[in-house]
Amino acid sequence: MRRRIIFVAVMVIALAATSAFAEGLYIGAGIGNTFFSSNYEDALDQIKEIDENSTAWKIFGGFSSASFFGIEGGYRDFGEIESTISNEVFKVKTTGWDVEAVGRFKIAFIDIFGKAGAMFWSTDLTLLGREYEENGTDFFWGLGAGVRLGPIGVRLEWESLEGGDAENLSMVSLGATLGF
Repeated sequence: MRRRIIFVAVMVIALAATSAFAEGLYIGAGIGNTFFSSNYEDALDQIKEIDENSTAWKIFGGFSSASFFGIEGGYRDFGEIESTISNEVFKVKTTGWDVEAVGRFKIAFIDIFGKAGAMFWSTDLTLLGREYEENGTDFFWGLGAGVRLGPIGVRLEWESLEGGDAENLSMVSLGATLGF
């Protein structure tokens, strides 16, 4: 009898802990626009500016506690940037995994949030007919706002990668979330 009571107590505690943890779990996906700007030196040692946009997408998941803080992570593809300068083709494609701490301010069913963390990125670059691959880890941050209607949410956000070869690599996206 005593073992049954202990077993039932452990199961109730485990179920309660799992339910409490699952309340803040969510997954999502987004699509948007990448903003890329950088300078590069051509064959004549002249500085050329590249300022292009591309379609970007991401998938993500996270945990939002009942308090102010949460955590989020995901995978994103900033799309392929292509530009021709002085008859030279420049292509760059950046993808990566990210993880951030998220601070949220909730007003009824509206969330206003900021996030900061790290992105583990990989860039494929084609310049002057040569291909290069670079990898790194840099600071990643963003701001956004969203609306939650039960377990379903919609959010608009801007995120920026600080580092890599680009002077500016940022993304504006519209996303959907599903909470559990």
